[in-house]
Amino acid sequence: METGARQELIRVQHAAIAYHERPVLEDISFAVHTGECFGVIGPNGSGKSTLLKLISGVEKPGAGSVLLQGQEAHTYPRKPLARWTAVLQQDALPALGFTVREIIAMGRYPFQNWLGDEAAGDDSERLIDAVIERLELAHLQHRSLDALSGGERQRVALGKVMAQQPKLLLLDEPTTYLDIGYQVQMMEWIRSWQQESGLTVVAVLHELNLAAQYCDRLLLLQEGRAAGIGRPEEVIRSELLEQVYRTQPIVLKHPVTGAPQILLQGGRMRERE
Repeated sequence: METGARQELIRVQHAAIAYHERPVLEDISFAVHTGECFGVIGPNGSGKSTLLKLISGVEKPGAGSVLLQGQEAHTYPRKPLARWTAVLQQDALPALGFTVREIIAMGRYPFQNWLGDEAAGDDSERLIDAVIERLELAHLQHRSLDALSGGERQRVALGKVMAQQPKLLLLDEPTTYLDIGYQVQMMEWIRSWQQESGLTVVAVLHELNLAAQYCDRLLLLQEGRAAGIGRPEEVIRSELLEQVYRTQPIVLKHPVTGAPQILLQGGRMRERE
């Protein structure tokens, strides 16, 4: 997708953060435009989830800045920010004893007053019905979350953030514990939602083939620094992935979409320096 004419929603400028004097992210800079799906990839411990915490305002950068619509992300009050920004994490919702419908309805919390009521004219029940129908959860809506599989719970978690109606969705490895069928289904739902509503997505993804298939641009992190940024074909390159992941993959074009896809070779592991 072209992003040149779109409004800039996120700008990260020379951002850095350290925990207990150990650098986790150093000198990270990029921008994300409205309607874009921006992927963050990299090995374990490269700083992907920490970067998402900076964008969500949960963490404050130790240096540089992270701006959402021109304002420092960490300065937003939590509830007003939740009216347009949502986070979907890798862990399925915990078994809390609530029903599927009750969990999805919790996505409306940012819009409620202290009595739990929304402004006059808001039709939350109709919105919740639409989300349940879209995610094929009607037969499960009155079932307790405790009785669902991990894939079903993650679908409910997606329903909860859809009910929130954000314009920015942050994904923290939402497909990690899902089998391949659920992984593709989850990303297809998110992409169709994005295309229909102009949703902006920042996705931390562990599976590189999914990232290349569904993201407009990718940021590749290595030990807290940017090792590459650009379109999937600019980042998913054999020599760059070998440098970062210490293994030599074969990169091919997807036969249908043309997106770069990875095949791993056995016996080609490089020793870590």
